[in-house]
Parts: sequence; structure tokens; C-alpha cells
Amino acid sequence: MSEESSSDSVRKLVLPGDLMETKSKPGRGIFRSEGQIYASVLGHSSDNSGYINVNAISGRYNPKIGDKIIAICAETGPSIWRMDIGSSFNSTLHHSESGWKVPFGDTARFLAIGDAVWAEIFMVDAAGSHQISLKKDDCRKLYSGTIVKVDTTNVSRIIGKQGSMITAIREKTQTRIQIGQNGYIWIDGKGEDIALAQKAIETINKEATSKGLTKKIEKLLEK
Repeated sequence: MSEESSSDSVRKLVLPGDLMETKSKPGRGIFRSEGQIYASVLGHSSDNSGYINVNAISGRYNPKIGDKIIAICAETGPSIWRMDIGSSFNSTLHHSESGWKVPFGDTARFLAIGDAVWAEIFMVDAAGSHQISLKKDDCRKLYSGTIVKVDTTNVSRIIGKQGSMITAIREKTQTRIQIGQNGYIWIDGKGEDIALAQKAIETINKEATSKGLTKKIEKLLEK
């Protein structure tokens, strides 16, 4: 793994309504007004790759079209599933977006309560409701494994600079890991390997702003 990401040093705590003085394009947690851009949430700003973002310190996941997420089935209906994605409202998966030929009223046979999927947010309306799809790219049902929930603001820290942190965790534990932008993480492998990967991820989530975290995780993974 690489040393601590230099991007951490430029993070700045901002309040809703704070003016963001930058030439970058507005990203997450930003709104534009009269030619200026402002923070829309309480969080840490990051200005890189041509975009200014504010990652909320707390609060639920705010879905954006195109986000890749892990969703857990919370309710089944005759032709839809209600999916927990860590947002204020459950998301909807319609049978037509599942990729399966689902007879009316038979949704639970394909996806039961508690089952997880790797999905994409493909619709968000003005009222805040949203829908997910399994027909995009590598989206699919997730079998076996464990779901770990982390703060969405720590997802980038868990991934690491150029994917260094999550790559190290995968290689050292020999596990398969999918990280949802909603803070839900799927880990699959042997029992003791899953437990070690989960411990590493939960440590990063708890100590995301701590100095020397990279070395601490390296040491943990050597056990």
C-alpha cells in the first residue's frame, strides 16, 4: 500500500451555505446559486480531479443516478422489491429491471427478504424516491458472504489512494469484496478470512481520520 493519501491533508470542514472558492466543477454536496457554488451539507470538502465535493459527516446515504450500491431486500411485492440502501427511503427494484422473467406474485422466489444485490441507481425523482436496476454492467444477486455497513464518508478511505487499501485487504485475506457507494460492503471467502477483512474495514471506518492508519492496517493484516 502507498503512504497516507495526500488528499487527506487538503480536506476542510465546511458548513451548509459556505462559499466554495474554487474553479472546479460542482460535485456531491454542492449547489450553485448566482454563479457561485456553495456547500449544501455539513462535511469535509475535497477538491481534486476537476470536481469539488463535500462528503457529509453524518446522515443517510443520498442516492445519485449511476451510483453502484449494495441493496438488501426489505420487502417483496407482486411485481417489485423494496430495497434497503441506507437512504431515508427504501429504493424500488421493479421486476422489469431485475433481468429475470418473474411471474406476477412470485418475486420472493427470485429475491427474498434479507437477500443482497449489487445494483445501480438509475432513477431519482424530485420527491426523493429512487429506483435501482440489475441490468447495468456487472450488477447481480450476491450469494453467501457478509454485509458490513460503514459511514459513506469513509468509503474513499477504505478504497485508498488508487485502490491501494482495498487491494491490500483483498490480497492479504484472499476475499472477494464489493464496496457500494452507499457504505454497504459485501465480503465473501472463507470464514476466518472474512472475519479479518471485516475487522480491517471496521477499523478504517472507526479511525478514518487517525494518523498512521495505513501502517496499522498493514500490521493487522499480517496476523
